[in-house]
Amino acid sequence: MRFTTLALVLAVAALAQRDPFAGVYQGEKVTLELKGAAGKYSGTLTVLSQSFPVSVVANGTSASGSFTAGGMNYPFTLTPYGNGYKLASDGVEYPLVRRDDTASAPPPSPPPPPPPPPARGIPVPAGATAGGSIVGTWRNGQGSATFNADGTGTMDGQSGRYQTSGDRLTLIGAQGQLTLQYAIAGDQLTLRGSGGAIVLDRVKQESGPGSVHLELVGKWCWISVVSAQQGARQSNRCITLNGNGTYAYAGMTDSYNPYGGATSQSSDSGTWTATETTLTARSASGRVTVYQLEKRNHPKNRDPMIVLNGDAFVTFYNKPPW
Repeated sequence: MRFTTLALVLAVAALAQRDPFAGVYQGEKVTLELKGAAGKYSGTLTVLSQSFPVSVVANGTSASGSFTAGGMNYPFTLTPYGNGYKLASDGVEYPLVRRDDTASAPPPSPPPPPPPPPARGIPVPAGATAGGSIVGTWRNGQGSATFNADGTGTMDGQSGRYQTSGDRLTLIGAQGQLTLQYAIAGDQLTLRGSGGAIVLDRVKQESGPGSVHLELVGKWCWISVVSAQQGARQSNRCITLNGNGTYAYAGMTDSYNPYGGATSQSSDSGTWTATETTLTARSASGRVTVYQLEKRNHPKNRDPMIVLNGDAFVTFYNKPPW
């Protein structure tokens, strides 16, 4: 999941400077607090309100350590797990999620006698909610995000995974992971990080092929210009969506080099309908094509665009932003 339009401006700088192990990690009846740096850490492991001293040594993205109870050392390992680590000891695994740095830590407890072996931890399920369900598609004029019930999702067309814990949303993708605060009020999702907040509106799904959406009526164009030392290529594709449910498409590509040039053209027409997330084109030739649809504004001049299968078509006529 790419952290660009919707999330990068919110928290990446603070995230990049955070030590990968130092912090407080919360699990089911288990809390691990680590302090230190440069791969060596100490702290406490709290199980059912009973705390034990721990020491940890990092090994790349994982770590090994031990906690002391009743004068005996018990080894454990830490391996990356979402926005935190999975602690494994004596054949039992405990998923631990990093708590926000600003969250207050619980008051320390005096050292108790050794406890019985703790119960197996329960992972925090993907899709937990904070004031409402995050599952679904959300968008504003700058981008969109989809959160599926199985913990997968997309952001601005890039796939990844997500996890929730309380009011914390962790986005996990090829570029790393990012934790934001989130809140849902009615059909609005607010994401908040160190760089500010953004608000997305829930996309209400329509069944079937949809209908003629009047806000889409108009001419929309995609243009690409590629220049090289020995030539150039310019392509443009325009689609006109009419209010009566018909459409007309025209495309042209010009390419040339020192030895000559070539021009190719294409055209099509038919009928169209749309939902909030798809545009269906029924060509007069009989071909039916369903495009994934997003409504965005141009990042520079805020002209409205329709994004069809990832290609941004900008309005040809003067129209207000979405």
